[in-house]
Amino acid sequence: MNLLLYFLLFLFSLPSLAFINVESVRQIQGKGFIGRSALQTSGQQGNTEKFTSAFTTIGAYRLEKNEWLYSGNYKYGTSAKVKDTNVGIAHLRHTWEYEKPLAYEMFVQSEFNEFKDLNSRHFFGGNLRYRLKQTKSYFIYSGIGTFYEWEDFVENTKDKNHFRGNLYLSYVQNLKKNISAFATMYYQPLFTNTANYRLRFQSGLDVKLTNILSIGISFNVNHDTGVPKNVKQTDIDYLVGFGVTYF
Repeated sequence: MNLLLYFLLFLFSLPSLAFINVESVRQIQGKGFIGRSALQTSGQQGNTEKFTSAFTTIGAYRLEKNEWLYSGNYKYGTSAKVKDTNVGIAHLRHTWEYEKPLAYEMFVQSEFNEFKDLNSRHFFGGNLRYRLKQTKSYFIYSGIGTFYEWEDFVENTKDKNHFRGNLYLSYVQNLKKNISAFATMYYQPLFTNTANYRLRFQSGLDVKLTNILSIGISFNVNHDTGVPKNVKQTDIDYLVGFGVTYF
């Protein structure tokens, strides 16, 4: 018990934000409304002044054959009382025949990232989602589709709009009754110029402490070759946090 308490206190002391993976919610059985949310705030005062807060939520509303999935994430931070983080994203998806090997998805998304000079990015599109393999302990899904997006960067005088491909591979492993691991890879090339692409990799571990409370640990890499020249193409996040499941 003492070891668990020390571990929890250590996690609260980390300057990170809670992370929730889409596939972790899709593993929750049942119809109707289900979801997970997490809120975390960290700060330092004295020789170092740092403040970070983040909110993440994701949920689903399930019918007999269809599923509505939503997610939202916002992160804000300051260093020495100067804002250095301001990023948000919202996503809505509808999946038909979500329990079958082949499913159909439509989605819309909106996001911004002040410190990547991204005023806004909006897109909508669709996917075919296929279950490659499923056992009692793990499953593998693949997806292929496309989306149309509008981008507004600070340095551009007019918005960019174009089609991108959307390919992904998702793997979830149930290590024990209360522990699961995941890894998801996205590849999103521009149709007119494949040298302009996004590559996103998410991996992590989800540990259930109770039926409601869990700890999430993840490692994320985002690589985007289409950002302005003064913006770094690769971002890496190490995230640790608590999640609350509701159903």
